[in-house]
Amino acid sequence: MIGKWTWETAKTAYGAGIIVVKKNEKEWKVLGLWARGGYDIPKGHLEDGDDIFETALRETKEETGIEDLRFKWGKEPFREDNLFIFLAQTEQEPEVKKNVESGLYEHDHAKWLSWEKMTSNTYEYLKPSIKKAREIVYEVENC
Repeated sequence: MIGKWTWETAKTAYGAGIIVVKKNEKEWKVLGLWARGGYDIPKGHLEDGDDIFETALRETKEETGIEDLRFKWGKEPFREDNLFIFLAQTEQEPEVKKNVESGLYEHDHAKWLSWEKMTSNTYEYLKPSIKKAREIVYEVENC
């Protein structure tokens, strides 16, 4: 059984999320969720019975309202320790939502960012996955 997520278990608990991108005119933007001094991605802790993909979808919907996700680059996740990160495209606009259990906002705002701004203003442990996602998006675009 998976225990309840806490800040103390964050490093050891399994989680999943999605790097969400959107093409604005001719440029790809990445979704950043501002929290605790940096941009985050929609992500969260696995709950009993969920697999990593279901968790990533659930957390993205709960935190941003985004449900229309296309996994045009595949559904193979990146892995940062116990965090599994998928890459998906959307046309939807995000809406920061309150946590359904606590009733509190987990993020201050959501913003479509350049890859550079997201990379320089995200948490250190997410930077390798953000960079990898950018490479994949532009590698496919330039084929």
